Amino acid sequence: MKLKTWLVRLGVGLIVAALGPIILAAAVALVPGSTEVTVSALLAGEQVGLTLGVYLLLALSILVLVLIYQAILQPLLGRIEEDDREEGLVKWFNVSKGFGFVTRDNGEDVFVHFRSIRGRGHRSLQEGQRVRFGVVESSKGLQAEDVTIVRQR
Repeated sequence: MKLKTWLVRLGVGLIVAALGPIILAAAVALVPGSTEVTVSALLAGEQVGLTLGVYLLLALSILVLVLIYQAILQPLLGRIEEDDREEGLVKWFNVSKGFGFVTRDNGEDVFVHFRSIRGRGHRSLQEGQRVRFGVVESSKGLQAEDVTIVRQR
C-alpha cells in the first residue's frame, strides 16, 4: 500500500475515532438518570482523569476498528464487487479529436469519446491498450462508457 493512501486512511480513522466517543457520550446523556457527573464537576477538575481515560480508550478502540476495516475488509469487498463491464483492445484513438474505437473480444468496434475515459488530467488511450468498458446503444451505434485501462501485472 502506498504511504499516501495509508496516511489518508489513518487521517479518516483518526477523525472517526475522535468523534465516536463524543457521539456515544451524547447518546448516553440523553437517557434520564444515566449521568451523575455534572458539567460543573467536570469543569472543577473532579473525575477529569477518569473521563479522559475513558474517552481515550473509546477513541483508540474505534481507531483500531476503522483501520482493521480499511486494511482488511475494504480490499476483500472491492474484489467481490461485480463488474459487468467487458474488456477489449484500443483499435485507434485520435488525441487531437478526442475519440477513437475499441474492439470488443467478439470483433465488434465500439466508439469511445475522451469524456468516457475515467481518470484525471489528459485522458487518452494508446493503440493496442487493453481497456475495460461498458457498452451503451446510442443513436449513432454502440458507444463505450466508463472506460478504464487494465493494468498489466
